[in-house]
Amino acid sequence: MISPTRTPTKRTIRDITNHQLDTPSRTPTKKQKLDDNIQISKPKAVTKLFQPLVAATSIYSRAKALFQRGYNFSNNTGDCLVSRDVEGKYLHEFISYSLKLNVCNNLYISGPPGTGKTEQVKLTMKRIVEPGFKIVNINCMTLNNPENIFHEIARDVFGNLHIGHKKMDSELFFKTLNKEQDELKSIIVVLDELDSLITRDQQVLFELFQASNINNSHNLKIKLIIIGISNTLDLTDKFLPRLIRNNLSPETLQFLPYTADQIKSIIISRLKSLVPASGDTFPIFHPSAIQLCSRKSASISGDLRKAFDICYKSIELVERNLPPFQTYTDFNSSEYPKVMIPHIAKVCTLSFDNNSISNLNLLQKALLCHLFNYQLENIGKGDLSVNSFYDYYRKQKDANNLLGILKIGEFIEIISALESSSCVVINDKSKKNSGAGNVGMGNKIIKLNVSYDDIVKSIEEIGLLKRVLKSCN
Repeated sequence: MISPTRTPTKRTIRDITNHQLDTPSRTPTKKQKLDDNIQISKPKAVTKLFQPLVAATSIYSRAKALFQRGYNFSNNTGDCLVSRDVEGKYLHEFISYSLKLNVCNNLYISGPPGTGKTEQVKLTMKRIVEPGFKIVNINCMTLNNPENIFHEIARDVFGNLHIGHKKMDSELFFKTLNKEQDELKSIIVVLDELDSLITRDQQVLFELFQASNINNSHNLKIKLIIIGISNTLDLTDKFLPRLIRNNLSPETLQFLPYTADQIKSIIISRLKSLVPASGDTFPIFHPSAIQLCSRKSASISGDLRKAFDICYKSIELVERNLPPFQTYTDFNSSEYPKVMIPHIAKVCTLSFDNNSISNLNLLQKALLCHLFNYQLENIGKGDLSVNSFYDYYRKQKDANNLLGILKIGEFIEIISALESSSCVVINDKSKKNSGAGNVGMGNKIIKLNVSYDDIVKSIEEIGLLKRVLKSCN
């Protein structure tokens, strides 16, 4: 028997229950987990990769923001918008007088779209410092039923009504205003798109203006001040004869379309906000370009929004023509390209000529196709209203399944954009047998203002719309 070369030893098992593992001498490998408390700093090279890239804002981007719809431009001119001194002063005095005397009152503000009605009211409300009042802002176009206005006002004033509370009608609403509330003396209710509250018997508007008449102030302990805003110039004469017969006509304030000089002043005031007082008087724009933009906008409608659209698109046009990778971040440089007369002229041609149809988006072109079909199917049946066109549009299931159905507010917004582009014409002639609902915009007459051939040309690469549009033959 062969003996082993060395004596076998017993395998020793090390007891590690009372010992801690030694700290590794090098960075843990992939499969090792690090303790949550251990913080590892990134290598310098890696740290640089994770630093955010902060690019200086282009002067053109800053300028475009000034003319973008919905931009909240800080106004430093006091209580009035630029070129709206008379209207702003009248509105401020009206509200201050009503609050100081603690009386009910009402005011009807009218004027074409884009004349600063709503913005001036918002600015004035920010300047009111009288105590003991609350402001309620409601766009009446958002209401499904005009009679819901009383419930909406109460909810904004008194907070969310509890679940068991029934919907507040006019009678309950005025009873609530006849109960004293701590530190609440007056409610200022701003009703934008007021003509959306018109019903067949005009009862809703009549009750609001009757209760808020200054002669009826003794009927309410919490005073009601109504400020109605609408594009309809003759609302009180045309739709509220009961107010006139009962000597309850509200005070009126009319916003006229902007003149060329007023539009010019507003554009310059916005551009000056880009540079210090000692800087360039006309940044981004050449003075003659501002003049052309102002005259063109004033001659068409006096709508300030259209002037802003021209400015925005003109700046975009200059920006697209810049050399590749060329940016300007400083207004002190006299070398940056400015908006000139040719830029304004080109944008105006695209915006106000029939050729502008090619620049519309898909939904706008789709509504033009539907409107053409609607007019084709109703030849000889008289004028067509916006409401009836919306009803027709909702029935077009094949197209709506692919594009989605627009809500009434979105539909009206696109119709207004098409009107701004002169693709459709909307007038104030109302249909005789109109029912309740959105009579203001809904019962205006709509007509196509572009030819069939222009529509066909604009959708020649859009197969869906080519199937939607019917042949005129």
